[in-house]
Amino acid sequence: MSETATTTENESASASLDSRITRSDAGETPAVPEAAQPTAEKKEDDLSSAQGDGASPSLNGSGLQEPEYDVDVKLSDLQADPNNPLYSIKSFEELNISPEILKGIYQMNFRKPSKIQERALPLLLRDPPANLIGQSQSGTGKTAAFTLNMLTRVDTSTREPQALVLAPSRELARQILGVVQSMGQFVPGLEVVAAIPDPSRRGQKYEGQIVVGTPGTVMDMIRKRLLNASKMKVLVLDEADNMLDQQGLGDQCKRVKMYVQSDV
Repeated sequence: MSETATTTENESASASLDSRITRSDAGETPAVPEAAQPTAEKKEDDLSSAQGDGASPSLNGSGLQEPEYDVDVKLSDLQADPNNPLYSIKSFEELNISPEILKGIYQMNFRKPSKIQERALPLLLRDPPANLIGQSQSGTGKTAAFTLNMLTRVDTSTREPQALVLAPSRELARQILGVVQSMGQFVPGLEVVAAIPDPSRRGQKYEGQIVVGTPGTVMDMIRKRLLNASKMKVLVLDEADNMLDQQGLGDQCKRVKMYVQSDV
């Protein structure tokens, strides 16, 4: 008796639930309100309003517009601009250097600047002076580039050292010394001195506008007050990567830098 009553109650509840559900016929698509079907025109209107700047026309509002410009900037244009860091030269006359230095350049059979000189010389000779790291293969004119810079910076009316070149070996220091002397041979009053181990110069002061030497000897001469580094305008590290990699030479170069003016 109890099982039958339970079954009857379940059937009655199921019939009541079915009467509340409305089923759509098979294959019939549910109706979608017209508001949910955006038209192409409405999409374009929404897009145009979204691209506005947010201000109404009365407030001088305007839509975003993509300007189209044809920009044609050539490397040669940048290199021809004296105010551009990429400025380069095609002749030594463009540097406006003194005739004496120019004569020394041509005496060394330089006819036109090399690639490293085209780019480095305008940067080296500009005012105010700035630091420069030059990297190029051997024999491309790096020594001539920093020599030309030193010759234009020194004041030959005084014998005080004003430019210092540090080289990792005395052989290289002698080579640099020869280049400076050759390029500056027509500059009146120019003195170039080598600061390398030399028993014949023991106790003598190093006087000359340009000093070329090895880090150890230069450091020793400064400590003994035989070389005045307080008037230095230019400091050159030739083969700097090799010197700074060697612990002894690198430390000596850093100590020498401490003795020259902070703005050098």
